[in-house]
Amino acid sequence: MNRLVETIPPSAIRALNDRKRPDAIDLGMGQPLLRPEMAPLEAALAWVRENGCPYSPNTGFAELRTAIAQHFAYPGLGSPDSVCITIGSQEALYLPIKSLIDPQQHEAVVVTPTFPAYQKLCYIEGVTVREVALSPKTGFAPDAKAVLRAVHERTRLVALASPCNPTGRVWPESELRTLSEGLLELPNPPFLLSDEVYADLYYTDQRPPSPARYYPHTIVASSLSKSCALTGLRLGWIMAPLHAAQVMWKAHQFVVSCADTIAQRAAIEIFRHPEILRQHRPHYQAQREILLSALAEEGLAAIEPEGSFYCLIRLPELWAHRSMEAALKVMEDENVVTIPSSIFGVEGFLRVTFVASPEKLREGIRRIRRALSARTT
Repeated sequence: MNRLVETIPPSAIRALNDRKRPDAIDLGMGQPLLRPEMAPLEAALAWVRENGCPYSPNTGFAELRTAIAQHFAYPGLGSPDSVCITIGSQEALYLPIKSLIDPQQHEAVVVTPTFPAYQKLCYIEGVTVREVALSPKTGFAPDAKAVLRAVHERTRLVALASPCNPTGRVWPESELRTLSEGLLELPNPPFLLSDEVYADLYYTDQRPPSPARYYPHTIVASSLSKSCALTGLRLGWIMAPLHAAQVMWKAHQFVVSCADTIAQRAAIEIFRHPEILRQHRPHYQAQREILLSALAEEGLAAIEPEGSFYCLIRLPELWAHRSMEAALKVMEDENVVTIPSSIFGVEGFLRVTFVASPEKLREGIRRIRRALSARTT
């Protein structure tokens, strides 16, 4: 057995999901319930009917890579050669860890609380991780200076997500500029891995800024999964400076060869009509308001999300250091699936999604309050 893989615990989110009852109110999995726009999928099938279903080039169809580069127009990432089409965003997160970090020389810095994939992918490769924990006292507000304090001469990669899963926080331009300026002052500036999967699902005045606009060593990972309700399409991409791209594209070539042709043709249609990327945002804005109203009615405090479709509910003092126990109690006593914040590197919260129907969302919050108010433990 590979000891590095064998000793990593499996996904606790999936484990909790596997325990749910068939009639459960599921506020756990980040699985959009909206139906995707069908026209891109139909166009993809029409293309295959005409052209067959061949391999694409290793890095993806040039038409799609060009469309992505032009759509985002990030400085230094505007060439199709800077884009590789991946099997979802998970592969996009893995490639820089696999390709750019020497475990004998380098470390990674991960900003938490966050989706634990970054750390686990590092562990698979034997890479040491230094975590920067944002403070619950500030509502997990982004803190560039805290990140800069954790960076040292061995740091090769800094990973952050904006909007963030699970906090829903967005990194503002001011903090990203401070972070970028601080990193550029270092003798060997590290790469900055920016997870932008939820960037089209935001509730601030402007779309979340990308550090790629300010920091020339930024690598951007994203996908169509959440913004377009296409989680099963497994279509993602990574954008990287040319001096880092080639070694990552080589790893991609050997690991997966290329992404799915039908998925890529559907993505080409989406980028021809980029309004599709934003069309689900009003729905989630309305869902967010329903959630916040339900929380207020039940007297539950939470971190108000600025993006994504997740929210952290503060646990009462009785459960403040036992989020896994609290999640199990909510599941067993009230048949509601939530995710304990301990999975994301912090105690004191339950993560809920607001993808469920308004009725189930309101009822789920009522049940959570009832379970957490119970005196028996």
